[in-house]
Amino acid sequence: MFLNRTDVRAALHIPDHIPEWTGCTGRVDYTMFAKASQWIWEELKGKYRMLKFSGDIDACVPTTGSLGWINALGWDVKEPWRQYQVAGQVGGWIQEFDGLTFATVNGAGHMVPEDKPEAAMHLIFNWLNQTPI
Repeated sequence: MFLNRTDVRAALHIPDHIPEWTGCTGRVDYTMFAKASQWIWEELKGKYRMLKFSGDIDACVPTTGSLGWINALGWDVKEPWRQYQVAGQVGGWIQEFDGLTFATVNGAGHMVPEDKPEAAMHLIFNWLNQTPI
């Protein structure tokens, strides 16, 4: 793997005592399921409040894919799409379904709390405290 090559480690000044990188081995061991994780949302409906957020520049699990399975649930829309703000800027868009709050996060990728920590905190803490987002 590229990052474990001796010349690359030397160029990046990685000391010898640091273990090899194993995060992206190139080995793909993935099983695709017809409903992916949709089943768990169906199972939890009525038992728990649920929040799902998605970075709008997530290339791994794009917002359009999340919206596809959310819409396939067929749950009633309780509040239509609306904008929410974080620190005076558009944080993203939010929609409330019967049993699920779905929000997009502007400018965030797959790791929303890493990419947009302030927006992630805004969404999570307001949702947990049941205060308006």
